[in-house]
Amino acid sequence: MNSQKNISREDKWISEGLRPIETVSRPIFSAPPRACDCHMHVFGPAESYPGVPDARYTLPEGSLEQYFAVADLLGLQRAVFVQPSYYGTDNSCLLDAMKRFGRPCRGVIFLPESIESKQIETLHRLGVRGIRLDFFKADQAKWDQNAVVAELRRASDIARDAGWHVELYSPGHVTRSLFDCLGSLDVDFSINHLGYMKADHGITDADFMHFIELVRTRHCWVKLTGPYRVAPDNQKDHTGWMAKSLIAAAPDRVVWGTDWPHLPNGSRDTGELFNRLKDWCPDEIRRNDILVRNPTRLYQFD
Repeated sequence: MNSQKNISREDKWISEGLRPIETVSRPIFSAPPRACDCHMHVFGPAESYPGVPDARYTLPEGSLEQYFAVADLLGLQRAVFVQPSYYGTDNSCLLDAMKRFGRPCRGVIFLPESIESKQIETLHRLGVRGIRLDFFKADQAKWDQNAVVAELRRASDIARDAGWHVELYSPGHVTRSLFDCLGSLDVDFSINHLGYMKADHGITDADFMHFIELVRTRHCWVKLTGPYRVAPDNQKDHTGWMAKSLIAAAPDRVVWGTDWPHLPNGSRDTGELFNRLKDWCPDEIRRNDILVRNPTRLYQFD
């Protein structure tokens, strides 16, 4: 999925350096064995992995070594690598990182314009289990509803045949326009960042409750990730209410992730974000399902 124009350096978000590991908040609860970070990104040197010309942000820090330090601190033993928009449909950085990870992992990729069954088989062997759709770019490029639905259905057909799922990186108002279509899909799909149901994008509490109805359908999964993308940090109560509502609606189909390295704000405290999960889900058994059992099912961990 390509945007219509390049973004000048002056318009790009400037990626911050990562928070020093010694200043990351220590966990206030113990992660269970096989706890999974279901949403993280990794980046490599520009000479090996060039970004797309229309990347929204400058190349951030985000090496495997830096991620290991955070994951080990929090007790996260498994991870899902999610293809960042920075690399477009060139998934080579993600796939190389998965090969070097040395721990159980899975991947969610952007599809190229065309892909053959043999490529799908190779990706599956490497651990890919999902197709990511960037409907932010579609929205910026002013795709009409028919084009968005066609892209969703194309990805769904490929995912169904591969035994994968579809992941939506989508503004809340685009997802809202797809409620009926999503509710009729016969393949699993996940939605990033609490549904990206942002009030300042015109999303109302009523819209969020309609989203909750979608979440109750059997194929819908939600990532409890990036609350700072949905509302400012001074509105933690609001995103906390959203997270608790989603957990109550579908406790067996919500997963959690760091959203590391928190593009473009690398100085965010990953430990503080991890600790929010205890408030969102005080029940330890249910919280362990969110961190272990649910990811095992969605990402097909052994």
